[in-house]
Amino acid sequence: MGRIVEMIDLHAHLLPGLDDGAKTLEESVQMCWISYKDGVRTIVGTPHTLNGLYLNDRETILAKVKELNEALMINSAFRTPHSALKILPGADVRLSEMTLPYLDQGKVMTISDGKKYLFLEFPFQGIPYQAEEIIFQIRTRGIIPIITHPERNLEIGQRPQRYYEMILMGCLGQVTAMSLTGDFGSRVRQIAERLLKNRLIHFITSDAHSTDGRPPILSEGVRAAEKIVGKEEAQKMVTKYPQAILEGRKPDVPEPIPI
Repeated sequence: MGRIVEMIDLHAHLLPGLDDGAKTLEESVQMCWISYKDGVRTIVGTPHTLNGLYLNDRETILAKVKELNEALMINSAFRTPHSALKILPGADVRLSEMTLPYLDQGKVMTISDGKKYLFLEFPFQGIPYQAEEIIFQIRTRGIIPIITHPERNLEIGQRPQRYYEMILMGCLGQVTAMSLTGDFGSRVRQIAERLLKNRLIHFITSDAHSTDGRPPILSEGVRAAEKIVGKEEAQKMVTKYPQAILEGRKPDVPEPIPI
């Protein structure tokens, strides 16, 4: 496969000093360079929020996005005659009792600040009992949740039917590239592949946290996905589908297959 240029990485923890991702602006720029060389031209910075450790509100995230974009603008390495790297705001929002109140107060950052799509993260050990009600309430507000890395959730791995029902409710799903390449272990890889086969995944993202251990590389995950859903569909997950999200449109994704 030739290198895919103009990829979109919807989920990366590269805004400096906000969570367990990039610690400094210098590290953020280094992560951006790795992503840029991989073929990415748009990255959504998605710091953790409402997970009990980090409380990154909309204004904080917008300020950090501005800071990083300004750093990239003065770095000639990111500018070519035809393209440049662009950072957009987002957040990896933990589903909790605070999700709806903060959303209603305008404190929760939606993807690209478009108020159409919201990354929703579950605790790794399971899905909170009230998750479906919160998802329903988010949907009534005209916002579509995108469930982040379901393949790494223990309950979804054991009983994926509940996640399937959430997709039927209108949610979308995002897989981490390193899950598809086996970097989180064979069990996570098997779950990721199963969700892909059943058309329950719509985006491949890096979910990057660093320059080395969890770098912002998408291409390897795309190549792995191609073996499961085919080249065209896998590439749509880093181009066409995320572009629709950034434009506030509904991506034309395949119908889910019961699991």
